[in-house]
Amino acid sequence: MRIERVESVQNEIEEHRRDQSFSEKSNFLEEDSRETGTVLERMIFVDGKRRSFVWIETDEGFRGVFAELCVGAVVWEKDRGTFPLFSPQSPPVVEKVLGFSQNFPEEGYVEVEGSIFKIVKGGREAMESVDSHLRELEIQEVRKHLQSGTLVVKDGPAVPELPFREGAGPVGLVKNVNTTDLRREDFRKLRSLRRGERSQMFVAGIGTMKKIGVYVKLVDGEGTKGLIRLEAYVEDDAQIPFLKKTFDDLAATLPRLTADLPIPRLPENILPIQFLEESLSRYLTDKHYMNTKLFAYLRAGR
Repeated sequence: MRIERVESVQNEIEEHRRDQSFSEKSNFLEEDSRETGTVLERMIFVDGKRRSFVWIETDEGFRGVFAELCVGAVVWEKDRGTFPLFSPQSPPVVEKVLGFSQNFPEEGYVEVEGSIFKIVKGGREAMESVDSHLRELEIQEVRKHLQSGTLVVKDGPAVPELPFREGAGPVGLVKNVNTTDLRREDFRKLRSLRRGERSQMFVAGIGTMKKIGVYVKLVDGEGTKGLIRLEAYVEDDAQIPFLKKTFDDLAATLPRLTADLPIPRLPENILPIQFLEESLSRYLTDKHYMNTKLFAYLRAGR
């Protein structure tokens, strides 16, 4: 491929801010009774981190992005705090990727002065392909911990590849609640939830498996500040009572793991997940260093 254009990634987060979307109907589970949960003794949190480097554009009009991904887990214990489940001797998963849209004709790897970037192209556009690959790495990481006997919470939406199991999870923790899965009127009622309260369980989608969710308020105060969604897929209704108990326990536990402080992304980005993200960042290549290498490599090859 011939590179026509090279440019820096200006926004690391690559946020796409959209209006909230609502459903025509709220499918609440009428048999759900909200009860006081038990503060959990131990949880495992799984998350991934993406660092984007430079954009390229080929002579065929394809847009690509160089990025690096890192995925790992931490364990939180009520009496001891939070500890990473990786170390320099046993590091987290790290992969360098070059994302293109699914229409990009080439496959394989690109080597840049000893750094190997894998071409990924599962999405409609380049960054979606990168994030889709990150999602697959997160699924693999969750599976590593499902036999530990500890509840696993994955930062981000639940996925059907990981159905809920009693005592193991996983449960998805969604901080961005722009897609609500509820009617506008029902979602507005959630603004009055108090710290540690949860909504009624609802079914967000019915296919071969049900996706069931609840909203939990992490801090007191009017509005959506501190509002998160917990969700999981179930293969059969026999798992719903166990999922209900898990939601109750998480509603009792998660408010203890955050605070209403002037720290970016708090209170929704609970402290163990912040610790995990910061720990994973240390395993990613310095952005300025990699950009320098990439610009030199790409300009030499044009």
